[in-house]
Amino acid sequence: MHADGDGLYLQVTPAGARSWILRYQINKRRREMGLGPFPLFGLADARQRAQEARRLLADGIDPIEHRNGRTAAQGAKWGDVVDDAIDSLRAGWKDERQADQWAASLRDHGPDRTLAIRAVTTAVAVECLRRIWTSKTETATRVRGRCERVWDYARVSGLAEGDNPFRWRGHLDKLLPKPSKVARTAHHAAMPYADLPVFMATLRAGHSISRVALEFTILTAARTGEVTGAAWAEFDLDAKLWTIPAERMKAGRDHTIPLVDRAVTLLADLPLDKPPFALSENTMLYLLQRTPPKGLGLPYTVHGFRSAFSDWAHETTAHPNHVIEMALAHTIPNKAEAAYRRGALLDKRRDLMADWAAWLESGSLTTSR
Repeated sequence: MHADGDGLYLQVTPAGARSWILRYQINKRRREMGLGPFPLFGLADARQRAQEARRLLADGIDPIEHRNGRTAAQGAKWGDVVDDAIDSLRAGWKDERQADQWAASLRDHGPDRTLAIRAVTTAVAVECLRRIWTSKTETATRVRGRCERVWDYARVSGLAEGDNPFRWRGHLDKLLPKPSKVARTAHHAAMPYADLPVFMATLRAGHSISRVALEFTILTAARTGEVTGAAWAEFDLDAKLWTIPAERMKAGRDHTIPLVDRAVTLLADLPLDKPPFALSENTMLYLLQRTPPKGLGLPYTVHGFRSAFSDWAHETTAHPNHVIEMALAHTIPNKAEAAYRRGALLDKRRDLMADWAAWLESGSLTTSR
């Protein structure tokens, strides 16, 4: 958060997204108001918007409530409420891309944006969801949950009344089949670990940032978002360590990954004037699955390489299970055990990742560790 003064801040996420935020207090309640993304709104625009909000505060008017009331006076369209709801949630999200994902999914699968909020009924909800409930079940469940939150936002803002038409329990569960009944859980397609050494040679034969990012992802057994959202400040190349902050981790805890020599080399060859892997989350997936020459034409997912790593480690090495699980940043249920192991495993995990890199290089490694 970079302060401009008098409550105006430029918020920069770990992924590099930037937006203006006004912090203020009214009636002993602290609030944050989104003023728009940068660079669509420059500093002068942000200062003007902030000044307009401060004038309202001087008159004892909450600028967020004023904006909501203005939306209501204009007819309170579903699309307006969606935008305001996303704006209000933005500051609490780990990544600015969440806002983009919400906006895209609600635009593509939610109610018509021009529909009055009070006209969004259970029938409208069912009509939207039924179109994708069986064909895109996971997407449909996310859309339902997001629509439910938007409606709740509208209700507490005084823009809508009555029961939430997107509520599942005791409502839509009577009209739509359970997601588990219409779609089985799909595991991420994983390349067999025995095929990885040959694949890595093929991957290294090309030259592109997407190939470098994918190789780095495989070497570190990291998640896609952890790599594409990485910042240079997270790396200590001299110590060969990558520390991912808690706000970017699925488990909400800092995670330190020991870097093998090849991973350090990949980073050292990248320019320092931008994040190392400033890619969309689908770039590496497209590289894998698109047909040549644009892609590699393989039926696997990037996340599946974590499964391949786990299979290789469990089936071909004697590294303890808890070391492997910690390398994958999986949560250890026992808190006392987790606290003990978190402080004692870095050297053991460095050995594990070195063995993994050697396997990817030759496939001939056997270990007695």
